[in-house]
Amino acid sequence: MEQVGSHWDSKVQVDVAAISWREKALLLGEAKWQEAQVSRRIIRELVVEKTPKVLNALPDAGKEWRIYYAFFSRAGFTEAARTLAGEYEATLVDLAELDQTLSEI
Repeated sequence: MEQVGSHWDSKVQVDVAAISWREKALLLGEAKWQEAQVSRRIIRELVVEKTPKVLNALPDAGKEWRIYYAFFSRAGFTEAARTLAGEYEATLVDLAELDQTLSEI
């Protein structure tokens, strides 16, 4: 990825955005640090509502771009969220997994 950060404009805000202009690849993600598990609504909101707005900002409205998704959660994910994320091959990372990964570094 050539640029990593977040995406903010007047139409949409995405917590995590990484882009490879050369490969026409975009990673979009959300990070939720509340006590409740991430619900299906958060997955759907990013994929269905926010992604088209982000793609619109790219050349040719993002046609032929590959989109990847990642979700980060302090409290984990509901079963419905896991099911929907699986349909989009999204990466799900909860606090326990993140803690374990970081402790191995």
